[in-house]
Amino acid sequence: MTHLFLAISVVLNIVFIWYIIQLLKRFLTFQEELDVFSETLEEYKNHIDIVNNLERFYGDETLANLLRHSKALVGECQNFQRVLRQEEEEYAEEEN
Repeated sequence: MTHLFLAISVVLNIVFIWYIIQLLKRFLTFQEELDVFSETLEEYKNHIDIVNNLERFYGDETLANLLRHSKALVGECQNFQRVLRQEEEEYAEEEN
């Protein structure tokens, strides 16, 4: 009977380890995609900033609002990245 419980325990541990590895892979992929998205947002913000500072568009309220909105989006994305990195660092510390 104990051999049966041992076998079930081993199988469950293998399944849990596999599942954790899959979750970590998804998490790392998500983090990489978020980094790319953040860079794209930053480039977009910079582009709007350049257009807004052109003499032709300087002072345009619509572009100024778009620039403020872009800066807010970049800030939110960076906050989210900080949270993810902090959780990753805490996890790494727990492993050590």
